[in-house]
Amino acid sequence: MIRVKEGLVAMLALAASCASAGPVEVYRTGPEFCPHDRGAQSPVISEGQAIVRARALVPRDFCGPTVFVSGCDAEPEYAYDAWRIFVHQYKLSGGHKDRGGLAHTYVVLDRVGNCLANIPGTELGARN
Repeated sequence: MIRVKEGLVAMLALAASCASAGPVEVYRTGPEFCPHDRGAQSPVISEGQAIVRARALVPRDFCGPTVFVSGCDAEPEYAYDAWRIFVHQYKLSGGHKDRGGLAHTYVVLDRVGNCLANIPGTELGARN
């Protein structure tokens, strides 16, 4: 009976330590994934330019085509003088874009196109 209690206490301690660890934040950095190459006085970029810039900053083959990924959608949002672009992979299935189990990422750009953050999201079915 004592061994069972010791095992239960050890399992609970392990579970508690894992639960308190919290998420690990990861950012893609460096000139390939998050460049800061535009001067503050550069022209403000448009929504279309923000999408093109964001797509250029995701890993190669992120948008496919591969066996698992047919392409990706980019959904822009402009707020607080910055662009946040949500890029999500999809697989064409029966003429529909199926995002289930595929990766997404966020690219945040300032008003002139400098990268503020390149944040990978879930990558359940893809390697990036």
